[in-house]
Amino acid sequence: MSLEKWGWDSTFRNHYEPYREQGLIPGRVIGESRHIYEIATSEDRLSCRVSGHYMYTAANRSEYPTIGDWVLLRFSEGGAVIEKLLPRKSTFSRKRAGVETEEQVIAANADYIFLVFGLDGGRNFSRGALERFLTRSWDSGATPVIILNKVDLCEDRESFYIEAESVSSGASVYMTSAVTGEGLESLDAYLKEGKTVAFTGFSGVGKSALINSLAGKEIMKTGTQRENDLRGRHTTTTKSLIQLESGAILIDSPGIKELQLWGTEESLDNAFSDIAEISEQCRFSDCTHSGEPGCAVQEALSTGELDHSRFENYLDLQRELRFLERKQDARQALEEKAKWKKIAKLQKSLNHIRKSSH
Repeated sequence: MSLEKWGWDSTFRNHYEPYREQGLIPGRVIGESRHIYEIATSEDRLSCRVSGHYMYTAANRSEYPTIGDWVLLRFSEGGAVIEKLLPRKSTFSRKRAGVETEEQVIAANADYIFLVFGLDGGRNFSRGALERFLTRSWDSGATPVIILNKVDLCEDRESFYIEAESVSSGASVYMTSAVTGEGLESLDAYLKEGKTVAFTGFSGVGKSALINSLAGKEIMKTGTQRENDLRGRHTTTTKSLIQLESGAILIDSPGIKELQLWGTEESLDNAFSDIAEISEQCRFSDCTHSGEPGCAVQEALSTGELDHSRFENYLDLQRELRFLERKQDARQALEEKAKWKKIAKLQKSLNHIRKSSH
């Protein structure tokens, strides 16, 4: 199968050119489980790991391949290993769960991100959750698309649509049902040959059922929900990349319990474009919107042009990103120091080997 069928385009081709003469072969990560990667090349599919040199020079886990990545392989008598990761054109990430300040890349090189929410009650949809997902999605480099799924189980679908539309910041909103097929034809515009669509959302919102409906057959296992909040149990436990008959490429990943933000304060500008536009009218360019004279945001709040709850969500996410940014700066300095220490150690070992051979 040609690489173009897996989304290979001029961007990745240009990144690959400097390595062509080194005998490295490009491939896409179509499966990942416990540091073993399934790679699709133009000739075959194979399982492999990263090389020792790769492990030695990677500064952190976010620099390791993930589903959707394009990598370069080196073949030898012992098989193939991943030698290099090509630059990503989009990265959907979150802060890794726990106390560590570390990026967890959920999917790479997606053209679109389908943000799937269930309208069957429980905690599967809220405006705050949507704003959080949009903040990460707009910052990823991919185009977010909001999917309000399970409309067959919702008696007040229009109110959810209006609420989602009010905070979408330009992202398209669709209502679907994997059970009845309602709204699925509207998604065909995104499911074009060579285009990659990543699915994300909480467990139990119907991502796997939606993928099965789009594929026209059962290729993903579906599961049940907890009764107390209608959140689902994980049925997708590994990341995988799926091809549809249309030629579109889908990325399915395990459901998310909590999406912790990753990025900088500027990440909010697209998800809260209304606030960003109003802020441009403030008298002072560094206005914090907390009482300065000539604050256009406070004026919009007083007139009702800007919703108070939306602004409060904005401030909450802003505080979270500012705190994260401070911790990131300190961690990156340590990682850079450790990276060059490892490189120096490797260079010293190579020099010792060369001297021994002479």
